[in-house]
Amino acid sequence: MLKRIDHVVVLARDAASAFATYTERLGFPVSWRPERHDGWENAAVWLGNASLELLAPRAGAEGSFFARALEERGEGVFLVAFDPGDIEGALVELRERGVNVTDPVASAGDGQPRSYRTAFISRQFTPGLNTFLCQYDPPFKPMDGGKGALKIKKLDHVVIGTENLEDAAAKWERNLGLKVDTTLEQPLGSGFKAARLPVGDAFIELVQPVEEKGRFYEQFKERGEGFFSISVEVEDLDAAVSYLRDKGAKVSAPEAGIWPGSRVARVSRSSTHGVSIQLIERR
Repeated sequence: MLKRIDHVVVLARDAASAFATYTERLGFPVSWRPERHDGWENAAVWLGNASLELLAPRAGAEGSFFARALEERGEGVFLVAFDPGDIEGALVELRERGVNVTDPVASAGDGQPRSYRTAFISRQFTPGLNTFLCQYDPPFKPMDGGKGALKIKKLDHVVIGTENLEDAAAKWERNLGLKVDTTLEQPLGSGFKAARLPVGDAFIELVQPVEEKGRFYEQFKERGEGFFSISVEVEDLDAAVSYLRDKGAKVSAPEAGIWPGSRVARVSRSSTHGVSIQLIERR
């Protein structure tokens, strides 16, 4: 029913400024350049298999959905769009499962050769994550599509914090058909457990704190349940960290990741317009 993750939406105060940060400073390739729409503006960078959309409400749109969300949440990750492959078929299956989902709305990019249909899924059916379906016709192609200075391979996964991993996993399977294929109990001695739900060539990572210690517990205590971060696979982690530090970004030292054969480094939210980004290298 869900073919792949199409894009992740980031709320920003200024889409053009965020776009410049990601392309000129952080070395991400371009999906599409800044555009203006009715009440909001956006731009996007390319993650190899999905886009990272940078969206900001326009001046005078204080009461809009995006303006209210930005005021309540601040800058950072906000929505995940799934490509269903067949949006009409997906709507039928979702509704048969009892999921509340809107009728599809057709849209077109401002001055861009992009036409697409979207349908929003009620958050109560996707624990911790705001989601919608997005299908392009014709298929979307990024303006750049390269790997950029970071040598990005793909969006590896998105991380969702939850109070009850088993309950959240059961709802994702029942409502959207995404099944856990791997679980980790306190990997590397951490104070949390995790589960992986594959979707296309990426996955959703559910994480639950099980001890009152560690980085994730502190973040969870502060932020509660919800969408925490994205993980982007790069060809060479050490080179990516060195590049970002040379550009003035704050990046942690590489260390072992929780998934077998992985190494990770974390880019500070202060360098990414509020987005928690983990760089991951897989061997």
